[in-house]
Amino acid sequence: MGNVYTKSGALAQKIYFGSVLIWEKLVGSEFIIEVDTTKAGTSNNDQFQFTGAEGDYDVIAKQNNIVVATFNDLSGQQTITLPSSGVYFLEVSAKEVNGFTGVKFNNSGDKLKLSKINQWGIFNESRTGLFFNCNNLTEIASDNDWLNSITDGTGNFVGCNLTSLPDTLTLANLVNGASMFNGCNISELPSGMVLNNLENAELMFRFNSLSDLPSGLTFPNLTNGRLILQGSTLNTVRYSQLLIDMEAGNINIDVLFHAGNSKYNTDGETARNLLITNQNWAFTDGGLE
Repeated sequence: MGNVYTKSGALAQKIYFGSVLIWEKLVGSEFIIEVDTTKAGTSNNDQFQFTGAEGDYDVIAKQNNIVVATFNDLSGQQTITLPSSGVYFLEVSAKEVNGFTGVKFNNSGDKLKLSKINQWGIFNESRTGLFFNCNNLTEIASDNDWLNSITDGTGNFVGCNLTSLPDTLTLANLVNGASMFNGCNISELPSGMVLNNLENAELMFRFNSLSDLPSGLTFPNLTNGRLILQGSTLNTVRYSQLLIDMEAGNINIDVLFHAGNSKYNTDGETARNLLITNQNWAFTDGGLE
């Protein structure tokens, strides 16, 4: 019988028995989160519930980069008991069959114990309301291909404490972004977030503090912008240009658009008036500067 040994590479980790491959997983495929079990939740103060989880999975718990507990053969929504209360990094690996796809807090369970998403990895969800009212979530990971592929992000991060978004986040396929970042503390959007396919943006960035938008963001397909920017104040030049771009490129009628306290210049006023007269748009904003 041969020796058991491990080979590690950039893309995969493999375990062989002699020359026979008996186990393999992709390196960097884990869903990795930081949790604080002392926060209030459904579970005890030394526990964490994978609220709304789907699929089968294993979990490794770490503190200071040291493994302190492992949990194998979990399925669906499960609660793990950790060595003590405190902050942990949890690495979730999917089973080969019926593997883990994600969690869904949706204003329930251990939503307040989630602090950071360090790596999305295997996370791949089409459900909505995933992190709704995870009030202590301050950071999401940059390996966000799954987010850039979704068409419906309704309520996914509403009520989170995000102050910024990864530069890699484009939401290129998003059609319905209703309340997606409602109530966060975001001050700037990634430069590649142009949202060309976005139709429903009701309350999408409500109660954030945006003063600018990416230069390529023109809302060409927007049908509903009700309360989208309530609480923000775009600079006058940027808001005016947005009005000009929407008048030139958006043919939809009866659109509501809330620009917070943003003011427009005379060029913006011309475009705004045309949208109102020709396409029956209705605006809420700060008026002419």
